[in-house]
Amino acid sequence: MDIELRKARRNSLFQELKPVCVTLSQFALRDDGSTEHLKAIEDSTSHLLQILQQKCRSPDTNLDEKLADYVFFPLSHVLKRCQRVRGRLAELATQCLRVLLEQGWKRGIPIDLAHQLWLLLTVFAGGGPANVTVAEELRTEAYGALAALFQDLQNTPKGPSSLVEVSRIPALGHCLTVILEGVTDGSSAETQMEALAALGSLWSCVKDQQARADFLPGTVSALTKCLMPNTQTPRKWKVLAKALDVLKIVLILSLGDVHIISSAKNRAEAKDGSTLTDPWLKATGSQIKLALANVVKLKMHKREEVRRALMSLCLAILDECHTSLIEPAPLLVETSMSLSELQDPDQWPPRQTTLRDLVAIYPSVTELVKNITYNWSTSFPRIMQSNDESSKHTAMHQLLQAYRLLAGLNTRSETLNGAMLDALRDGVVGILELTGSVGIIQESPVGSAHDTSLMLAGQTASSIEFRPIIMLHESQVQSREQLESLIRGLGSSELQVQMATDMLARLEWASGTDLLSTFWLAFQLVKASQSSSKDLETFLSPVLTSRNQTERIIEELYAYSLSVLLEAEDDSVDWRLLAVGLEVIALSAQSSGESFRPDLVDVLYPIVQLLGSPNLQLRAHAVTSLNIISKSCGYNDTSTMILDNVDYLVNAISLKLDTFDISPRAPQVLIMMVKLSGPSLLPYLDDVVGSIFAALENFHGYPRLVETLFSVLIEIVHQGSRSDQLLPIAAPNTSHRKKAPQDISVDEIVNALKKKKIKSSTEAGLVQEDFPRRPWKSAKELLDQSETSEPPTEKSRVAETDQNAEVEKAPPTKTYAMLQSITRLGQHYLTSQSALLRRRLLDLISTACDALYVDEDEFLPLINDIWPVIIKRLYDKEPFVVVAASRVVAGICTYAGDFVSTRIKVEWPRLTKLFWQTKNKAETEMKGSHARGIYAHNWQVWEGFINLMISIVEHVRIDDDMFDEALSILSDTLARRDDVHRALSAFNADAVWLEEQRRSSTKRRATPLLTGYRYSDITNLSSTTSGIPDM
Repeated sequence: MDIELRKARRNSLFQELKPVCVTLSQFALRDDGSTEHLKAIEDSTSHLLQILQQKCRSPDTNLDEKLADYVFFPLSHVLKRCQRVRGRLAELATQCLRVLLEQGWKRGIPIDLAHQLWLLLTVFAGGGPANVTVAEELRTEAYGALAALFQDLQNTPKGPSSLVEVSRIPALGHCLTVILEGVTDGSSAETQMEALAALGSLWSCVKDQQARADFLPGTVSALTKCLMPNTQTPRKWKVLAKALDVLKIVLILSLGDVHIISSAKNRAEAKDGSTLTDPWLKATGSQIKLALANVVKLKMHKREEVRRALMSLCLAILDECHTSLIEPAPLLVETSMSLSELQDPDQWPPRQTTLRDLVAIYPSVTELVKNITYNWSTSFPRIMQSNDESSKHTAMHQLLQAYRLLAGLNTRSETLNGAMLDALRDGVVGILELTGSVGIIQESPVGSAHDTSLMLAGQTASSIEFRPIIMLHESQVQSREQLESLIRGLGSSELQVQMATDMLARLEWASGTDLLSTFWLAFQLVKASQSSSKDLETFLSPVLTSRNQTERIIEELYAYSLSVLLEAEDDSVDWRLLAVGLEVIALSAQSSGESFRPDLVDVLYPIVQLLGSPNLQLRAHAVTSLNIISKSCGYNDTSTMILDNVDYLVNAISLKLDTFDISPRAPQVLIMMVKLSGPSLLPYLDDVVGSIFAALENFHGYPRLVETLFSVLIEIVHQGSRSDQLLPIAAPNTSHRKKAPQDISVDEIVNALKKKKIKSSTEAGLVQEDFPRRPWKSAKELLDQSETSEPPTEKSRVAETDQNAEVEKAPPTKTYAMLQSITRLGQHYLTSQSALLRRRLLDLISTACDALYVDEDEFLPLINDIWPVIIKRLYDKEPFVVVAASRVVAGICTYAGDFVSTRIKVEWPRLTKLFWQTKNKAETEMKGSHARGIYAHNWQVWEGFINLMISIVEHVRIDDDMFDEALSILSDTLARRDDVHRALSAFNADAVWLEEQRRSSTKRRATPLLTGYRYSDITNLSSTTSGIPDM
């Protein structure tokens, strides 16, 4: 049934081809050279090509040798015509011929016909006269047809041998030259691809080793030229991959061990005049090595397909030409090692040889791998000291692939391990020396925009991951990741532990960047080993892993890290060494879990003190380590951990202050702790505050130190003012604001007169009695009364005691007492030469007053103590200090009220003089040509004095003369400031109204009307008289 169906399909194809072939044959045989006739031939040929492409391109086509011969008959006449004139017709005829070669004669072709077509296609491909131009499309189709032709000859009996006959060798050489020209000089990628396909087919068809040897130099040279990197006209990656595959075919067929060994006897005797001798083989190997040295540069190509083709070429030569091409073997092994990551079992063909197979088969390849690995290791430090990131990445990638290869083969070498360890250490040293100045550039003072305490507020993803300390630039990210991958890929966990142990031994004598490199490398190896151990525990028992050794090394690194952190106050210590120590302690906490809590006694303060470092990156490292430790120990956040261990931290800071250790880090650490923990930490700081003032007393001549210590006190006061535990019980909110007097009605006057009259009559009716001339009772009567009376009971005595006893007030809390003490002791430094410190102290007192005023029994004595120093700051020469002082005095007047009335009255003459001077300066400055408006210093001072006078008038008892002076000074501000108008009106609204009318600062009001009275025009008055009785 299948045979009949196939015959039917063949007959159907024949019926479609027959009319077209007949028509084409008629036009070709009756060709008169006219244009119309040429057009008819082209149309018929195009019709034939369309049928062939539609019906004969599929693998199960019915086009056989006989149908191919039938179609070729009219096509041969067209091809003869194309020898004279080449154009579109030649391209169509070649395409038809190519279909016949690929499908019709694929099982074999007549040798004579093949030779004729071979010559014809060589001409079409550009092998004709030099003055004849061949279209690029025709050349492309000719190369494709040649590839199909040589494939057909390979399947034809005696076809390959016919190519190397003596009479046909020149033609074969000419054809090969034309093909190589298409490979190297083809103007399009399609032409080059077809030429490469023809070259591979020709080389596979030629079976004679002597012919292959003759054609080998030119072929390899052309392919090398094609494969060499060219920046001007780069070749397509498909062309490069195809050229590598063809080069592999050429070298294996020409120099494969199988072919060389089979002709060994002939090469030794050389009886037949063959050039295949040992000297030729050695010379050829040297030339092939030079060619491959240019080809292997493609290992850096960005396309994986090209690198995979190069990998296949190297492995094929190492395997198939292991004996014949021994000289380029090191180059091939090195290239294969660089590209070994491409041999993924999921992507690499399962039956194709891998580098690992070759290492297992050939001992020479194994030695080459070890030697190359050693050479890479020794050159690694030199490369890492350069600024070329691509070279660094390549070097690390090569070492990683080499060690993965050796680890997969379970090949160990103490020499290689030692060389690798030295290379890594020296390489990291080179990196650190290049980036040694990064820490200085990144320095910033504590308290800048980058506030470390904010990073401690919560557990975010970024705050529990350490920032890198080497290769910090964006361009170095890939190199840094590659270096970490290299360390993780250094063999098994046991080998990593062994290397880490060697690094630990070198810490004793290392120094400088060598010490940092050794320390960092040991930590990275331990971390990699710990990760590998966890992976192994999934399959193996813990006894079989190196976990115990890893834990031992972590303990040693922990002890060394703690000693490094304890020396952190020495500015000569590299911040990167401290950063590595922080990472080690964090790793130890992660390994120990909640059992790490007892160690917080030793490690918490050394870490927290780094929050005061001027180095921004070190502070960030300290924050991250605290977050990791708190999470590992089971705390909700870092704040909870610090509060739980606050006694250790406070004791450590207090000890430093008591011993007058005046390094700036202890105060800065305390600031961070107070910011982080808030008011809940303050009850533990009473002794610390005392130590701070003791240090201030002994080192008050050091301005920077004084400012740093007062920064701590300011932060304590700031947090204490927010505390809800200032008083043991809630205190009533006392206000000293004066209320405006109420208007008195006639009824109230009448009632007052009646009460006065009644009181007078009562006093008049009293009888004046004489004073007693003798005692009301005698001594005897009193004694008798005491004997007859009953003794008082215990209950009555207790009741009497309770009635007579005065109610004792609860003492203030520690936080209140601390803020009170800071305010009282801080006043002595308001005379400091530093204006900035004076202003900060005034702000401190202002903040403290906002919190302390709730307990007047404690607050008023404090005001009595600090008043003389505070009031003098109003006359300071620095404007911003005066503004701060006016704010403090205004607050004192608000909270103390009439308590400071006498003090204000005593100071009032000087204050009014100061107010007038400041007002005049501010108005003069506002009128100047270069006035800065409200931002001028005098204007800001004047605004502060206005607020001070408002507070005095509203809260302090003053007499009428003081009020008149205040009204006179503030009269200009009544219109623009409602608070001034409101405060003055509360004291004497009539005077304010009169002043407004005089200055006409507001809309003129109508004259009041009252029965029996007549009001005069106030513009004609010079006194304050308002109403005159109407006589």
